Amino acid sequence: MTFFLNARRLLTCLALLSVAAPSFAQPTTMNYPTRALRLLIAYTPGGATDIVGRLLAQELSLQLGQTVVVENRAGGGTLLATEALRKAAPDGYTLLFGTNAFVITPLLHDTPTYDPVKDFEPIALTTIQPLGLLVAPQTQLNTTEKLIAFAKQNPGKINFASSGNGTAQHLAGEAFRVAANIDIMHVAYKGASPALIDLLAGRVDMMFTSLVGNMDHVKDGRLLLLATTGSKPTQATPAIPTVAQAGLTGFEAYTWQGVIAPGGTPAPIIARLNSAVLKAAQAPKIVETLAAQGMEVKTSTPEEMRALWVNDTARYKTLLQRTKTNLQ
Repeated sequence: MTFFLNARRLLTCLALLSVAAPSFAQPTTMNYPTRALRLLIAYTPGGATDIVGRLLAQELSLQLGQTVVVENRAGGGTLLATEALRKAAPDGYTLLFGTNAFVITPLLHDTPTYDPVKDFEPIALTTIQPLGLLVAPQTQLNTTEKLIAFAKQNPGKINFASSGNGTAQHLAGEAFRVAANIDIMHVAYKGASPALIDLLAGRVDMMFTSLVGNMDHVKDGRLLLLATTGSKPTQATPAIPTVAQAGLTGFEAYTWQGVIAPGGTPAPIIARLNSAVLKAAQAPKIVETLAAQGMEVKTSTPEEMRALWVNDTARYKTLLQRTKTNLQ
């Protein structure tokens, strides 16, 4: 009799444990985050993405109540950081501050290592901006028209820098080359910062890049800002024409930045992060700092960000085919 009573009690305890089991998993999501987060950046320190990412990380730390540590993982045309994210645990503690290159990079390989739409979870778009056409003063080419005219008369003598093969900067240069029907040479770097060092030194001639972190160089005359690549002049540089206004009708090139999580990250964590990122990005310090340098804070839902990835994939695939860009 005692045996059956003990067995019954054991079965009752097991039943209660099985019912209660799901509650043990809940605190991890409900109390998130409980420790520091990593924000991966696929570029070297000092470039626009690094500057904005660090500003965002500071504000995000305040919103989440946990430290957000920036970790630069430059290399492989942004593959190093993106692969690190893909392999990370989907627990919300490893994130990527991504750019257009997140979508572009898989299009450059016959056998992509990842699918941006299927393998990752979008959290939120944070910024959008046109690029600036920056030129070394040594070239003495102080307008877009003069630059194009010189390139036509001297095929192959003008080179343009970018933060790496397949980046939005690179493709903006390729699109410019095709639109202007000129022969200019691409020089790829591992990030915008080393590219700008060589541009400032006159070792490369021109570059399409963010104005964030570069406006002082323009004001001091160390770099010439010939044009911006939006549909209209930026709020920060109203007197600077667009590339389209300089003669290449319809030319536009924009970059975006946003926060991305590993695929399979639980929806409650995505929602928590989306809310935190939206509040962080709208902090007056970020909005005012970026507006003064031609960048607009533009946030989104995860669904809107995923739709952007789908549209960008189609758009960049067409651009790569049209510019005959082959980076294999």
